[in-house]
Amino acid sequence: MTEIPVRRPGRPDDTTRYLCAASYLDPAYATSALKEFLVEPTRPIPPSPGLDSVRVLVEAVRARIRRKMLDATLLVLMVVFVALSWDNPVLYGWIVLGLFVGGADAVTKIGSGAGAGSRAPKLIGAVAVVALVLWLLSQYGGELFGGGGSSYYRTAEYESTTGETVRSVFAWILVFVVLAVLIGERFSTWQLLTRRFSRGAPPLRQDYDLAPSLFAEDFRAELHRHQVVSGQAAGDTPLIVHRGYNPFVGSGVRRQAWSMAIPLERLPEDQRDGDKPLTTASMYAGIRAAVEDLRRDGVLSPDGRLGELKVTGAVYTPAAELIHHFHTPDALAYLPSAEQPPFGHLSHDEAERVRLRPKEWARYYVCFQVETWNRELVLSTYLHVAVTESTVYLEWTPCVLPPIRALYQVVDKMRPNSPKPLFDGIVEWLKLPITVPGRLVNVFSRVRKPKREAGVLDPDRYGSLLSLRELAAGKEVKNYFQLLDIDRYDKIIESRLFPAIARILQESGYSAARFEQQASVITTNNVNVIGINNAPITQTGPNSGPIKTTMTPPAPAKS
Repeated sequence: MTEIPVRRPGRPDDTTRYLCAASYLDPAYATSALKEFLVEPTRPIPPSPGLDSVRVLVEAVRARIRRKMLDATLLVLMVVFVALSWDNPVLYGWIVLGLFVGGADAVTKIGSGAGAGSRAPKLIGAVAVVALVLWLLSQYGGELFGGGGSSYYRTAEYESTTGETVRSVFAWILVFVVLAVLIGERFSTWQLLTRRFSRGAPPLRQDYDLAPSLFAEDFRAELHRHQVVSGQAAGDTPLIVHRGYNPFVGSGVRRQAWSMAIPLERLPEDQRDGDKPLTTASMYAGIRAAVEDLRRDGVLSPDGRLGELKVTGAVYTPAAELIHHFHTPDALAYLPSAEQPPFGHLSHDEAERVRLRPKEWARYYVCFQVETWNRELVLSTYLHVAVTESTVYLEWTPCVLPPIRALYQVVDKMRPNSPKPLFDGIVEWLKLPITVPGRLVNVFSRVRKPKREAGVLDPDRYGSLLSLRELAAGKEVKNYFQLLDIDRYDKIIESRLFPAIARILQESGYSAARFEQQASVITTNNVNVIGINNAPITQTGPNSGPIKTTMTPPAPAKS
C-alpha cells in the first residue's frame, strides 16, 4: 500500500490519537465513522485539520471487531449458563441485580455530575444487594420457583440428583468464567489505550494492515482507496462535494457571517492613488497578501499561532446539484463517472473559471484558518469575492470547530497500573444479563451499503456530511480563554480584511467611501463573549442569533 505521512515533525498529533481512542471508548463513534466513510465507494473523506483519517478508520474497524468477538464469547457462555441453571434462583437473582446496577449506572451517566471516586461506594452497594438477593432466594426461592412451599435448598436435599448437583457446580464455574472474561477484556482495553493513545505513548506508527475477520465486515478495499487518495500529491484547488445544508464540511459551526454589495464610484483623476485594474483576481490576491502578512505578527496571538496561519482556496459544490448536472459537459471536471467518487482536486483551468465566474452549483472560496490550543480549537473563515465594472460583492463566513469531547480525551488521565478496569469489569459482570439483547444485536449487526434504486443516481453517494473530526466535536469550549480566542482570531483577521479592500479600491481609482460606510456597520456591532467556563460557543449581535455547537448527525441509511 502507498505510505502516507501521519505526523508533522515537531507537532503533537493529539487529534489523531484522541479519535483513534474514541472508537474504543465510544462504540457509537466508531459505527458512525464506518457508516459515513466505508460503505459508499463513491464518497470522499472531507478535510480534517491535523488528522490522519485513514488511521482513525482503521482503529474504528479494529474496535468493532474487538467488541464483536467479546460479545460473541459472552453470548456463548451465557447460553450455556442459562441451559444449566434455568431453574436455579441464582439466574433470576442475577437478572434482578443486573436491572438494579444497570439502572443506577444509567442514572449516573444522565446526571454526569459524579466523579470517578463515586464508583467504589456504588460497587460496595451493588455487592450488598447481591448478597441480599441471594439470601432471599435461598430462603424463599422454593416458593417462587419450585411451587412446593419449602425452600429451594431444603427441597434439593431430598430431590436433587447427582446430575443436578453437577449442573449447579458448572453453572457457578461459568459465572466466574464470565467475570474473568470481562475483567480481562477491561484490562486489555485499558492497556491498549494507555500504551498506544495516551499523551506519553510513543508516536503513532503507520499501521494500516487488517486481517480478515469472521466477526465484522471487510472494509479493506475502502480503506485502501482512502489511503491511496490521502497519499496522492495535492492538486491546484481542492474540491469539496457536500450533502446537506452546510457546504464547509470539516469546519464546524458557522459564526456571525455577513455579506455586502458595494457600488463602485470612480474618483476624479486628481484624487486617484493609482489606476490598477480592478478584477476578481486582483481583489483575491490583494486580500490574501494582507491576511498572510499576519504570520509576521506572532505577538498578536498566544504561542504565535498566527505564524502558522493557513491560506487556501477550494471549490464547494452540493452533491444534489452535481448529480443534477451529471450529464452535462461541465460535470466531467468534477465527477468522472457514476461508479467513481468526485475528484479530490480540480484542474487549474476549471478552478480558475469557477473563481472568476462562479456557477450556481459551484463556488470558489478562500479560507483563512488558524489551528490553536494544540488543534483542539480551529477557526476557519471563508471569503467569496465577485467584481464587475460597477459592483464588488463580498461574502464572509467564519466557522468554529470546537474541541474534541472530554470523553475521548480521558486517555490522558489513565494510569497504566490503575485498578479501575477491575471495578469496571465487575460492574459489567453484575449487569451482564440485561445487556445480553444488546450484545446479541451487535454480534449480528452489519454496516451495509444503503439500498439504492436501480438506474437512479442518489446524490448521497457522492457528498460528505461531516468530517471525522466533527463527529468527535463537543458542544462546549473547555475554558474562558478558548472562548476569548475564538473572537480574538476572528477580529484580527477581519481587521486586515477591511483596510486591504479599501486600499485595493483606492489603488484602482475608486472611492472607498461606500465600502467604509458598510464596513463600519459591521465593525461597530457589539459581539459579546458570554458564558462561564464550559459554556457553549454562543454569541449575540444584530446579524445572528445564538449559535450553539450542535453537530448534525449523519443522514440515516435509506431502506
